[in-house]
Amino acid sequence: MQYDVLFKRPKIIVILFTIITLLVATQALNVTITSDIEVYMPSEQPSVKLLNEIRKEWPVDSLLIYIEADNITSISSLKEIDGMESALNPVEGIDDGVMYTTSIASLLKATNKDMPFFGKDEIPNNQQYANLLLHFIPDEIKYKVISQDEKNGVIILTTMRDVDVDELLDEKVYPIVQSAKKVNASPTGMLTLYKETIDWIMERIYGITLLSLLLILLVLFAFHKSLKTVMIVILPVLYSIALTFGSMGIMPVKFAPTVIAVLPLLGALGVAYALHLVNYFMELSDRSPEEAAKKMFQTVGRAVFLSAITTIVGFASLLTSDMPPIENMGLAFLIGVLYCFISTMILIPCFLLIFKPKKSVELKWDSLSNLTRYRKPLFLVILMFSLISVASIPRVSTRTSVWEMMPEQMESSVVMNEYSQKFNAGQSGVIFVNSTPEGILEPKLLEKLDEMEKIINVGVPNASIYSIVDVIKRFNFNRLPKTKEDVKNIVDGMPENYKTMMLNEDYSKTLLYVEMPIMSVADTKRSVTTINQIIEQTNAEIGEYGTVSRLAGLAALTVELNEILMDQQFRFMFISLILVYLCLLLVFRSFRYATFTIIPIVLLLIWEPSMLVLLNIPLNVSTITVSSIAIGVGIDFAVHITERVREEIKQKSGLQAIKIALSRKTPSLAEATIALIGGGLPIFLMEYKMISQFILLVLFMLAFACISAVLCLASFYSARNGRLLERWK
Repeated sequence: MQYDVLFKRPKIIVILFTIITLLVATQALNVTITSDIEVYMPSEQPSVKLLNEIRKEWPVDSLLIYIEADNITSISSLKEIDGMESALNPVEGIDDGVMYTTSIASLLKATNKDMPFFGKDEIPNNQQYANLLLHFIPDEIKYKVISQDEKNGVIILTTMRDVDVDELLDEKVYPIVQSAKKVNASPTGMLTLYKETIDWIMERIYGITLLSLLLILLVLFAFHKSLKTVMIVILPVLYSIALTFGSMGIMPVKFAPTVIAVLPLLGALGVAYALHLVNYFMELSDRSPEEAAKKMFQTVGRAVFLSAITTIVGFASLLTSDMPPIENMGLAFLIGVLYCFISTMILIPCFLLIFKPKKSVELKWDSLSNLTRYRKPLFLVILMFSLISVASIPRVSTRTSVWEMMPEQMESSVVMNEYSQKFNAGQSGVIFVNSTPEGILEPKLLEKLDEMEKIINVGVPNASIYSIVDVIKRFNFNRLPKTKEDVKNIVDGMPENYKTMMLNEDYSKTLLYVEMPIMSVADTKRSVTTINQIIEQTNAEIGEYGTVSRLAGLAALTVELNEILMDQQFRFMFISLILVYLCLLLVFRSFRYATFTIIPIVLLLIWEPSMLVLLNIPLNVSTITVSSIAIGVGIDFAVHITERVREEIKQKSGLQAIKIALSRKTPSLAEATIALIGGGLPIFLMEYKMISQFILLVLFMLAFACISAVLCLASFYSARNGRLLERWK
């Protein structure tokens, strides 16, 4: 027999497996996690393609330094901000990843430099002169870098897309911010938020992992009252987690923060697989350990194999996602379950033979066999709950905001919210205008862009826009020139800062900058839709002068991402169900058993909308995967009950078979579910709303998967007092 080596040399097998695990686990620290909303988007989405097209001409990625002072425009504050900018970007170019910086200080210096006769590239020492220079900066731009009350400001670091954010923040931004004396400076902005979110997770993950492990151990000990048995059950779980995260570190891919759900899920699956084997081994205590282990492999080993295969197949649906982090998370779950199965099947027999645990507590709940008496009431309860859940589908919210993907209590997140409120900004976007060489200088095109700006600024709530038009008007007595030559003279003479931000070298392209505050997804969608409608009207009017792109940037990405969520959810769910059902058909070789086994999972998916509504959890980039997780892990419960029924029906009546299956299998299922809940609860200590919502929904779904499997199969298999089962022999 292929497993004989496990029974003959268990200690050698454990040593070899441990060495392999340690070698793989050393790569666990290389796991890459990202919360960047852009990586969730399929590369062929219009907003992503447009943003990448714009990046060919302009860098549009940035981080912010939020400034607080008694008066941002005072000479002392301006000089300190200028010193910070010089330190952040001492040399122009892309070598350090920083393209340019923008602040009230740099705009004022540029304005001073271009003043006739006595202009200098410096912050003046005279406050009155500085105040005069401030009047030459267009208000539309000035109040994007200082607040109306002049107590707050920002330094905007515009970077290349591939900049090493960790290095930039650790070696430049953090030290410079900490050295500020005249002002209070705090790093924030999207790049900072993405980086610090990962730091937030990694700082807490080890303590949370240890606490999860401790709670799982306590749950197991409460059931078995034997430390030896508990260690036998838990050790394969630790091996599988080490192998999984080590393999993830080897893979050159980025994972979503929700990938940490691998910990409690593998804990639950590993505990479940081990418990089924160990508990059956305990039932055979009258045999020798070797005989009991072989019998365990021939019976329960088959059920564990089947449940592992169906779980892997269930997670495989995530590999069809257009969103790379979701696809990668599916891959992580898939290899995690595979390692869980391998670790369990190799190590459990070895540990049982090495440690030879004594039978401690007989896990058998005979009272559950009474469920077979209440077939009709159970069916009515299931039907009623299903109808209520279906009725709640319209109330399910599809909402993914980038701000909900960040820990709310993280300092940079708190600062970002304050910045949003003070500046009515935070969701930055750009509009790309393409024309012929020097076509941007055409007065008629500028007039149409000016009209578009006014309509957006007045007609779109919570949106503001500024462009080269505002700068030209500021340097021409608040009017647009009538001739192209006059426009060119003004543009050639304006400070380089404005041209770098808004124009390319041959004046054939320009960027318009749009700002929106942090707001609900519904409000963001309304604003983005309205802006795009205004752009369409402008395109119809400018004719041969050029084309104006749709809005690109964070707000547009957020809207598009939310539009594809529901489609992705149904795709995952449908593919998971089909694959799992086909797998059940192949393994059981019975249409009836496969159908009855999948019914609890179908009901679980019907119940999901009511759970989303009841728990007030939206369908977002994290919870979108829960249906596949519920199918992949939840099918485990139904498979073990069905497999035990199939084993018992060979020698007993149908009613006796389901009663034995319920009394013998339910304790292991309940124990695994409680262990899952225990392992998942510490994740709430991470204080990360998106992950907390994800874990809460997973825990509810899998708890209901256990309940659904027990109640549904008790009701169905006991139909006609078990005679239905007897026909299937």
